[in-house]
Amino acid sequence: MFFNSLYLKINVYLAILMMELENSLKNKARVMQNRNDVGTLKKGLDIFHLLVEHSSLSTKEIIQKLQLNQSTVYRLVSTLEQNHFIVKNKENRYEVSDVLISRLLQRNQQKHYDLMWRSVSFMDELSNKTGETSYIGMLQGAEIMITQAVQGKYATRTHHEIGDRLALHTDAIGKCILAFQDIEEQIRIIDELSLDQKTEHTITSADLFRKELDCIKKNGYSLDNEEAEIGVRCVGAPIYKGDQVIAAIAISGPSVRMSKDKDAIHIDLVKACARAISATL
Repeated sequence: MFFNSLYLKINVYLAILMMELENSLKNKARVMQNRNDVGTLKKGLDIFHLLVEHSSLSTKEIIQKLQLNQSTVYRLVSTLEQNHFIVKNKENRYEVSDVLISRLLQRNQQKHYDLMWRSVSFMDELSNKTGETSYIGMLQGAEIMITQAVQGKYATRTHHEIGDRLALHTDAIGKCILAFQDIEEQIRIIDELSLDQKTEHTITSADLFRKELDCIKKNGYSLDNEEAEIGVRCVGAPIYKGDQVIAAIAISGPSVRMSKDKDAIHIDLVKACARAISATL
C-alpha cells in the first residue's frame, strides 16, 4: 500500500512538472505575438513538446517526426539549447534540460505540493465510498490535464491516466474549474474552444456553455451527462486554495451505476471530498 501510494505521488508530480514546462513556454508565446514571430515560436514549441514526450531525440529524428527542414531545426534547437530549455547528452541526443526542470521545481514546489501530497487519502476514501474512479485535474491552456487518479473497485470503469488531456467543454472537471475563473479569463478560454461535438449531449453553443458555467458556479458542482462519451457520467466539485479554485475533483463511471437518481448522493460525497482537500491547502 505504501509503495502504491508513493508511485502515485511520483507520477502526479511528473505530470504537474510537464504541465509547468509547457506553461513556461506558452507564456513566452504571448510575448512573442507582438513581434510577428508566432510561426517560428510554434515550431520551437513543437520541438520542445516532442522532447517532453520522448526521453531523448537526435536532430535527424526531430526533422523526421516534425517534417521540418534541416536548417530550421538546427537553428531552433540551437536557440532552445542556448536558453537552457534543452541540452545535448553524451550520446549527441537532445533532452529536456535539468536546469529548466530544477528551476520549475523550485518555483512551483509550494504551489502544487500540498494538493499533490495531501489529496490522495481523501480521493481513496471517495473511491471506496462510491466504488468509482476519482480524478483530480488542473487547467492546462484550453484543456484539462489529469494530475491524480485513484481507481474504483469495479472491473468496468473509466480509464484516464495521469497526464491525460481532456476537452474542457465536455468534462466535469474542466467545466467546474472554468466556472470559477474570473470573467475575463473565462471569456478568453471560451474563445479558444472549438466546442466540438463528441456525443449528442455535448454542448456546442458558446451561449449555452456560458449558461452551464453560471449554473455550476451557483450550485457548486458540475456534471458530465454523457457529453464526452455515451454511457459515461461524471460528477465534479471545485478545490480551493484560499479563495482561488486551483483544481477540481470528480468521480466517473458507467451511467448505469452513476444514474441521475443517484446524483444527490454522489454530489454530496464529491463536494465533501473537495471541501476536505481544500481545508488542508
